[in-house]
This record gives sequence, C-alpha cells and structure tokens, in this order.
Amino acid sequence: MPRRISAFSYGLCLILLVSLQAHAQPVPMHLTPVQLQLKWQHQFQFAGYYAALEKGYYQDAGLDVTLIEAQAGMNLIQKVLEGKAEFGVGTSEVLLNYHQGDPLVVLAVIMQHSPLAFATLASSGITNIHQLANETMMIEPNSLELFAYLKSEGIGLKQINQVMHNHVIEDLIDGKVKAMSVYTTDEPFEFAQLGIETQLFRPTMAGIDFYGDNLFTSQAMIQQQPELVERFLEASLQGWRYAMQYPDEIIDLILTDYSSRKSRAHLAFEAQKMREIMRPDLVEIGYMNPGRWHHIAQTYAQLGILPEHITIQGLLYQNSDLAYQQLKTQFYYALVLLVSIGLLAGIFYHQFYLANLRHKQFESLFLNAPISLIEIDQHGTIFNWNREAQNTFHYASEEVVGKNVFTLLVHHQDLDKVESVIKEAFENKKITFSENKNVRKDGQSLLSFWSNMPFASGHRKTQRLLCMARDITLEKQMEAKLYQAAHYDELTGLPNRVLLLSLLKQTLADAKRYQSKVAILFIDLNDFKAINDTCGHYVGDQVLKQTGRRLEQSLRENDVIGRLAGDEFVAIVKDINESTDIQIVISHIMAAVQTDIVVDELRLSISASIGFSLYPQDGQDIQQLLTLADESMYKVKAASKNRA
Repeated sequence: MPRRISAFSYGLCLILLVSLQAHAQPVPMHLTPVQLQLKWQHQFQFAGYYAALEKGYYQDAGLDVTLIEAQAGMNLIQKVLEGKAEFGVGTSEVLLNYHQGDPLVVLAVIMQHSPLAFATLASSGITNIHQLANETMMIEPNSLELFAYLKSEGIGLKQINQVMHNHVIEDLIDGKVKAMSVYTTDEPFEFAQLGIETQLFRPTMAGIDFYGDNLFTSQAMIQQQPELVERFLEASLQGWRYAMQYPDEIIDLILTDYSSRKSRAHLAFEAQKMREIMRPDLVEIGYMNPGRWHHIAQTYAQLGILPEHITIQGLLYQNSDLAYQQLKTQFYYALVLLVSIGLLAGIFYHQFYLANLRHKQFESLFLNAPISLIEIDQHGTIFNWNREAQNTFHYASEEVVGKNVFTLLVHHQDLDKVESVIKEAFENKKITFSENKNVRKDGQSLLSFWSNMPFASGHRKTQRLLCMARDITLEKQMEAKLYQAAHYDELTGLPNRVLLLSLLKQTLADAKRYQSKVAILFIDLNDFKAINDTCGHYVGDQVLKQTGRRLEQSLRENDVIGRLAGDEFVAIVKDINESTDIQIVISHIMAAVQTDIVVDELRLSISASIGFSLYPQDGQDIQQLLTLADESMYKVKAASKNRA
C-alpha cells in the first residue's frame, strides 16, 4: 500500500507541475510578426506601444510588432476580425459589436475614463447641452457614448443633425458646425493655442462614465494562439508603465520616429491629460472591472440602445484583471491543490489521508503551495501551517502549531462571524467561505478571503478543516479608491453626477413608497468665470472648495449636495412637508454662499442663482425633474441673479 500511495502522490505532483508549467510563459525562439491597428494617427495616445517597441519588450516576448495608423472612417474592428491585424485599439463601443455577434475579446483597458466630449465655442452662447438639439454637429465614428449622452438628456436621434467629422477645428471656429466631438486630451490644446475659449460637454455630466481606449483582439486569436496573446498583452502593458513614468522620453521618440505633426507642447499636454483619465496613481494600467462593463451595458439598455440583461461573458479576457494577476494565479494554484486533496480524501478516505499528508512529496506540496494553507480542528487548534501562511501572517510554523487560530489571527470584531463559518463547515461537512479581518504577528490588520474545506483525518475519523487564506487588503483598498474616483468630485470631495443620479433615483423610489415630497435644486454661481479670469484658476478652485463645504453644511444631515461640473451644484432635499420648507432651505443656501470667501488674504464676494423642481408635483421622471430645475435656474439667471 505505501507504494501505491507513493505512486499516487507522484502522479499528483506531476499533474500540479504540468498545471504550473502551463501557466509559465515560454521563452520565445524567434520573432512572430504581429500587427496592432491603432485608433488614430501617431500621437501620445499610443505611447505605451511605442515604448514597448523602443525598449525591446515586444522583442523579448518574441514578437515583431507593426503599428498601423488609422484613417478617417476606417472600420477598426472589422480589420481585426478579418485578420488584417491581430490586435486593435477601440472604444467601449466594442460592447455593441460583441452583442451583434462580432467575436471580440477585450484584453485590457488603457483609459479608466473616456476622453470623448462635445466642444462648442464659448462665444456661441451655448451653455446647456439641450441647446444642441437640431444644431449641426460633427461626431466621429465609434462614438456611441456621445449619442447615449444626448439621448439621456432627451435629445433623440431625429434631433441630431450630424455631418461627417473631418477633424478640422476651423469648421467649428468658422460656424460651419455648432459642436464637434473631441478628445479632451487633444483638441482643447489647439483651441487654447488660438486663444479661443470653448465649452466642453462630457458624457459624465449625465452619469455616463465609460472606459476609454481598450486593447482588443478576436476570439480566434485567443483560441489559436493564447500564449502569443498573453505575451503581447504583458509586453504592451510593460510599455505603458514605462511611457507614463518617462513621458518626456517617449515624446522625444514620437517626434523623432513617428510623427512631427504635433508640437512638443501639444504632446506634453496630451500626456498630462491622459494621466488624469488613466489614473495610474490609483489603478494598475490595464485593469478593468467586470462590474463596470455590466454598468456600461445597463446604461446602454436604459437608453434603449441594447436589450436588458445582455451577457458579457466571453467579451472580457479572463486574465485581464491585471491589478491582481498574481493573486489570481495563486488562487488558481490553490484550487488545483484543493481539488487534489479532495480526490485524495474521496479515494483513500481517512485511513490513507494521514499517511499521504506525511509523505515527503505531499508534505512538500503543502508547504510550498503559493497560497496560505492552515489545518485546524473544530476547536480552532492549528495542526499544520505552510510557508505562505508564514509570509502572510509573519508567524513561523513552530510558533503557531498547537495554538488557537481564533485567538492568534482573528480580529475581535469578526470573531463571532468566523467561529460561525467554521462551525458550519464542520457540522454540514461542506466548504464555507468568509471575508474577515485578521491580525499579523506585528499587530497590523489585514483583510483576508478564506475558503474552508472539511476532511476526515486519522483512524478515528478525526474531523479537520483545511483553510485557505488570500490577502485581499490591497484589492479592497484599490476598489475603494476606484469608487471614490468614479463617484466623488476630485476638487470638492462632493458626490459627482454619477453618484447624484444614483442617489436621486433611490430618493425618488423611497419618496414614492412613503408618499413623501422631494425638491431638486440647481445652484449656479454667478459670474464665476470672472474670478478665474481675474484671480487665476487656483483662487477659483479654492472658491469652489469652500463653497462646496458651505453648501454641505447648510443642508440637513439626510439631504445631499453634489457638484455637476464647473460652478454648478445640485441639492436633493428630502421630506418636504410644506411649501415654506423649500424656502427655508434656499435661504440657508443663499446665506452660506453670500458670506465672503477669503483666499490668501484676498476677500471675494459671490452669489448664486437657484432653480428647483418638486416631486411629485412637477413630475415623477428623473430627467423631467432635472430638466425643469435646470431651466428654472437659467430663467432666474437671465431675469435677476442672486435669487431662486
């Protein structure tokens, strides 16, 4: 029997070794030709791919990569599907193509926020997106999110007078069109150089926050050459990390080897603006959240562009959660290990499990598993502890064996929850999962995800539990930062339009349920542009910060204030009982705004115009109520500022 167990253990180790080797990247022996279809002409927008070529990352990955510039009107996705390019750079519109049956796979997201926007001339008098209805607009191809933006603001396709986009800003300047689609990373520099002031309308103003440039390929590439895809992806992201760390070097490279159609200053502007929407300080370049893609799909569905509840399974590259790639790999190894242990337990049951556990090969497998593994009994006594557990919790095996895992590792706040999860695993003989706080040897807290698998050990069928721990502290911190960046205004810290719309939707649902009243207030600072022009943008930013704090303090605890854009704020006032209630709220806001603001010994006086709508008297639809409040505010501003 020992010989049979030894053979099984040897086979088990061999299976695991093959599994590990399957995930190891092969050493390329020759360069494979690969084509990447860019989204537009050479500029800093594609800096990471230039860096990957220049620094030899593609060559090290065994790839001979050619970058192909796009031409106006080119169908980039079709080029990839037809095999004319192995990879491409596209917008979040790939979701629509995928739903229509195009076999696409998104490998990574480069821009966490889309740079697409509408630009109008400040001199045109257009200060509201609704004023673009029936006006002539240049909208570039693959800009579905801009149409979604218009539709969300009540501007239907029949009200859009669209002309072919020729990427000539003079057509806007000369009045041939009233608006044109632009990249916030690009055209605003050209307008500024000409001394022309523009007004930008971003989809985020309507709560539409899509991903920007996405690196994609075909399902055929994934199926036929998965290793090549993985090598290309990693080399590309390595290039992007280098490009964002050394933008000046890459600007020199672009001007020397790729294109001189843009000045150094223009490329530097583009690099800075890209940093703002890529957010490499918050997220690993390439990271994409499946939940965010579901949100994009839901946004399209709400606007009638896509059907409800479409699936995105198959669209996202399964290894594309790059911020936690190492954690996912470790999790995979651990699952293989758990399955193997389960096979052992099922085949040999308790009389052979203990013998196998003590076998040198299996013991080595347990000790060297790339994830924390701990063996405990129903009282929490520790019997086995591997090296990764030592790395995670900073205790050596000899320090913990025989001690109680609850006392040693579990944070007191989560003790009852963890004991309940462990008890359930033993009593129901099933795998349980939990997410809880733990404490390291040095006293530092961390957040871990646990999987607990029961098994029988020894001749007396002693019940044990194999616990697998994964440190998710950094993952949760990143999620929190992403949520903050996506839902709160960076300057004032107030909820942005995305969060405001979500909160308003919930508020109206509650109001309908409890038959209460809600007021929506549009607050616009008067002549704020003069402060920026006269005192500079730093002073203007400080005014907005202080105003945001004052507005927040002027409202009741349950009410909400957020910043839409520029000097526009929106308040959601709940449980309005009498008509006088809203007047009291407005008087508090007015008093808060009118108090002088001091910035570096400079004393400034400001005022605001306020328009409002009431639920349910003025309507029950969110957009209807917002539009009415917005229009009321502009009527106030036009008639007599500093009132509601």
